[in-house]
This record gives sequence, C-alpha cells and structure tokens, in this order.
Amino acid sequence: MKILNVYRSEPNADIKKLVEIVTEGREAGEFKLYSGDVDYDKLVDMVYDADKTICWW
Repeated sequence: MKILNVYRSEPNADIKKLVEIVTEGREAGEFKLYSGDVDYDKLVDMVYDADKTICWW
C-alpha cells in the first residue's frame, strides 16, 4: 500500500512520530505545500498514484 503524506506546514516532532507510525512497513511519499512554488499538477498525479492520502496541517 502506498501512502502519500501532504504537509500544509513544517511538521513538528509529534507529526513526524505519527507519520512514522502510520507509514511503518508501507511505501510512503510526501508533498510539501509550504515550500515556495507548489506544482499542483504533480500533487494531483501523486494523489491518484497513492492508495491513501493523509493531509497534515
């Protein structure tokens, strides 16, 4: 199962630990919405490619 983690802001230690728990033993990718110019076309492709998408505030 492939999980995509989308971050709205820089993840803190708690979020990083939760991501580690949720993605353990699974293929995981990430997309950072907070890092300057955002390629929304790439994000859409990544969402469709993933089995699950988790958005972190």
